[in-house]
Amino acid sequence: MKRRMIAGLLCGLIAAAPITALADSKDDRIAELESEVAALQETVADLKEQLAAGKSTNQDAYNIGEPWVVEGQWKLTVDSVEETDERNEYSDYHPAAVYIVTFTYENIGFEDPDGFSDGLYFVLDDSIVDAGGKMGYSYPGEVTMYPQETPVGATCEGQVCIGVDNPGSFKINVEHYDGNDVEQKATFNVTVDQ
Repeated sequence: MKRRMIAGLLCGLIAAAPITALADSKDDRIAELESEVAALQETVADLKEQLAAGKSTNQDAYNIGEPWVVEGQWKLTVDSVEETDERNEYSDYHPAAVYIVTFTYENIGFEDPDGFSDGLYFVLDDSIVDAGGKMGYSYPGEVTMYPQETPVGATCEGQVCIGVDNPGSFKINVEHYDGNDVEQKATFNVTVDQ
């Protein structure tokens, strides 16, 4: 009887030993996975911080003369706006007001990640919202400075001609992907003296 009890105890201990070893290895694997998750969370936090740091100016809107700077990428400034009485007789548009917007951009470090362009290029006549909240448009008017693809370290001064149906101050909404394929956005409030 004693032998059976001892044999049963030994069998129980021998059977429990691998279970204990298995449980210990599972605990070790869980601890390892938790460590990897913590490291990934740190990496995600670092990447979010780097993305947020991509904008060195972080205003809701910019006025004439205030630069929008995307760190390591570009600096864009709306320099001036001038109303013109000239109209293009061949245009299908009949705007209530026509404005020449002069702007400057500097390529601080933008390089096209896809290789489609040889530098930074901005035009500011794509997303105009006029004084009445209606979308403005590019208008075929007289400009003397044309935007160009601008390599790193260079500056370009350009002009666009826009037409609006509601004269007065307007907004220019700018959207541009940086060299890291992150979309950057800014709004310029353009005040027109009447």
